[in-house]
Amino acid sequence: MNLNPPRRVRAAIYIANVVGAPLVAYCFAKGWIGQLEVTLWSGEVSAAFLLAGLNTTPRAE
Repeated sequence: MNLNPPRRVRAAIYIANVVGAPLVAYCFAKGWIGQLEVTLWSGEVSAAFLLAGLNTTPRAE
């Protein structure tokens, strides 16, 4: 299976994860968001990693 959104879309998703992860951790530490929001964010990050994994090119053997 190969999901292939445009490169700029993938880059935006990855950058949002890189910036968002520490932001979510900070907001949780400050008590501004709860466990539910952190769990939802974790699901979004998992989906982004799945997208990255599906877009890898298999090695030629």
